[in-house]
Parts: sequence; C-alpha cells; structure tokens
Amino acid sequence: MLNLNFTPFPTITTQRLVLRQLQDKDVHELFELRTNEHVNRFLDRPLPQSLNDVINFIALVNQITHDNEGLYWVITRKNEDKLLGTISLRNFEPEQYQAEIGYELHPNHQRQGFMLEATQEVLAYSFDRLGLKVIVADTDPGNLPSIKILERHGFVKMNGLENTYILSKKNF
Repeated sequence: MLNLNFTPFPTITTQRLVLRQLQDKDVHELFELRTNEHVNRFLDRPLPQSLNDVINFIALVNQITHDNEGLYWVITRKNEDKLLGTISLRNFEPEQYQAEIGYELHPNHQRQGFMLEATQEVLAYSFDRLGLKVIVADTDPGNLPSIKILERHGFVKMNGLENTYILSKKNF
C-alpha cells in the first residue's frame, strides 16, 4: 500500500517551468483561470463568484495537501512566478497504487508545450517517487488538446468508458 507524505511539498523543476505549491498570492491569477470561459468549456465545476471563493479554494487545496490526500501544483515559468495553469494528483487509491491526474492551462499559455512538459514531470514523479502503478484521467471527449497530451504520454482510453484514460507504469 502507498505511504503518502507530501511534507515538504514536492516542488518540481523542468527545463522551462517550476511546479510549486499553491499560495495565497495566487488568488487573482487563479480566479482568472477558474473563471475563464475557454478553460471551463470542458469542465464540470462551479465557477467562483468572488475572490473569497478562490481564497477558500486555496485553503481547501492546502488542507488536502497537508492531509496527504492530494497534490495541486501551480505551473510557472522558471524566471517568472506568475500562475500559467495548474496540475494535480487526486483521488488516490493507496491499495491499488493509483491516482487521478488533472490539469488546466490559461489560453494565453496554450500551444507552447507547457502542459506537455509539466505532465511529463508529474507522471515521472508519480511513478518514480510516489510508487504509483496506475494513473487515470477523465476528460471530455471534445477536449482534443487534452486527449492529445494524454496519448503522447501513453494513456489509452479505458474500454467502455468514453471519458476515462489510463496509464500504467509499465507503459510510461
């Protein structure tokens, strides 16, 4: 069974990016991301109505991390600490060595390879450091850019489930 411990928070650095813990200073950029019509087109979640909603979300995410129930990284450029998007691991199933990955990227930063780069490192961290054996992703069938990212990393559609993709460690 997995033994999850996210203290200290696992900051990940790639060639161009830093994936770091969500902070209170991210409230305005996170509000912009989570209320963006383009980003939310394929997501089924309530939109924040105010900055206070986002402040509460930040507190919730950080509590989930503190409780070792999930990880939520802010994606930034190495030399610029501005939130470009987010990537997360959640819905851990320790007995099955499994978790779910999710991500979102502001439209101003799409089609530049940022999410492909961030996903690669989170998957490597998941398999190599956390010891996961399976990662799943749920995506809307119309979200072709997200599906392409998943497929480039070796995810395959689960039989009988239109929205669910799966990647096992042996196929990574």
